[in-house]
Amino acid sequence: MKEAVILFTRVPIPGQTKTRLMPFLSGEACAALHSSLIKNAYKACRKAGADVLICYTPEDKADNLKKLTGEAAAYFPQKGKGLGERMSGAFQEGFRLGYEKILLTGTDIPEISAEILKEAFQALEAYDAVIHPTVDGGYYLIGLKEARGDIWDVSHYGTNSVLQDTLLQLEKAGLHTFIGRELRDIDTKEDLTAWYGADRCIHCGACTDSCRFLEKYKIDLAGLSERPGLAYSCFLCGRCKEVCPKDIDGARIALLERRMQADKSSYRGLLWEKNPYRFANYRRGRRKSVLFPGCNFTAFYPKTTKYLEQLMKGHGIGTIYDCCAKPVYELGFTQDAEDNLERLISRLKAGGAEELIVLCPNCFHFLKNRLDMKIVTVYQKLKELGEGNALKKDRIPVYYPCPDRKEKEMFRELHVYLEGEITEPFKTVQCCGLGGCAGVKEPRLSGDMAEAVKDLSGELYTYCASCISSFRRKGMNEAYHILPLILGIDEKVPLGIQPFMNRARRKLL
Repeated sequence: MKEAVILFTRVPIPGQTKTRLMPFLSGEACAALHSSLIKNAYKACRKAGADVLICYTPEDKADNLKKLTGEAAAYFPQKGKGLGERMSGAFQEGFRLGYEKILLTGTDIPEISAEILKEAFQALEAYDAVIHPTVDGGYYLIGLKEARGDIWDVSHYGTNSVLQDTLLQLEKAGLHTFIGRELRDIDTKEDLTAWYGADRCIHCGACTDSCRFLEKYKIDLAGLSERPGLAYSCFLCGRCKEVCPKDIDGARIALLERRMQADKSSYRGLLWEKNPYRFANYRRGRRKSVLFPGCNFTAFYPKTTKYLEQLMKGHGIGTIYDCCAKPVYELGFTQDAEDNLERLISRLKAGGAEELIVLCPNCFHFLKNRLDMKIVTVYQKLKELGEGNALKKDRIPVYYPCPDRKEKEMFRELHVYLEGEITEPFKTVQCCGLGGCAGVKEPRLSGDMAEAVKDLSGELYTYCASCISSFRRKGMNEAYHILPLILGIDEKVPLGIQPFMNRARRKLL
């Protein structure tokens, strides 16, 4: 049975879309937000396995949408005086094209998913119509099996009675209707705050007390949600969520705000290198199990990287060089990051990979729920292969990288290689200073974070190359990466231009 989803949308033009969010957001930010929501909705439709039809306004701007969505099955403009007449016309056009079940959904629902769309199509097997409510009394999705001209006579679209008024019309028409999952659409500042989760804030100050960035600007997480201009000043370290009694995630707020801005000008160098990654090399990766050193370990530990590549080769394991896409994702370029991930997945599958061995905690936590293959840490693999020697010291002061700090999932894998008293003197250190690329906007805060470790211990052991580079730049010369030590590799950490050159060399191997 032919199925289609109609994306019913305005073209995201600054000053003409999401205007109820202005002046809280600029016209450009409103358009960027709407563009992100359109991409998300389009992706959900494609994953649901249905054809996508895009019904848009204004009539002469179809090319703008094609840049966001790629090629849909059809594009056609909205026609009619009111919203009901325009939606009715969209269904008529869809059924004229030969589809037998059609869903129509807006593009201002951040939580729309392929699962929801599949559920709606499934409901149309047993029901005449399906409708999914929004929390404000409207609806974000309606589905039919035939064009109907008798269900759209609703007095006031855009009010909190639209759902009930539409259900009344469906009942009058004799249509057996399934009511689906309720979600929130994004129309107002209050909607945006609720989407962020900041409406739960009780202003206890715990987040501010734990975060140098929030402390500097004298705001809490509710305040961050109201100051999108500070999104790129957040280190995305997760410390605020750890202490928040309402489980509000400041990193998520900043990430969502970054999507609306997508600041390219401040990060040209990083984006030039990593979007997509210029130094990718898959020539030695055609194996079922492959080593994935990532960007920064390769940059700061080229000797250890080379040793690992040869060690793994001896066990029939390949090596690939690429970026996990997290840096691009964290700058707010979500679609670019997803495109880069798709390329990574495609190339891994083309080489026959079934297992990915990661060195970097950022790569591990970013990829583990995004790749449909087994992800293991290098420490787990070394133990399995019987390689590596224990690091033996009376005291081993450990610094936990931000993505692994709470659950210590990666640390548990390497713990078997540590023989000595594990101490944790760095609990008060918020971040190494590199998190979220916030150092571009907040160089002093970044430096202060990195220097904070020096007053807490003469030595530091961690398992993140980025952290090591930050601490070494600030004079913490006794900061060590655990992996080279358990492999018996004595390697000086390079600074300046050399790390970039080390990454570039992997392209030529």
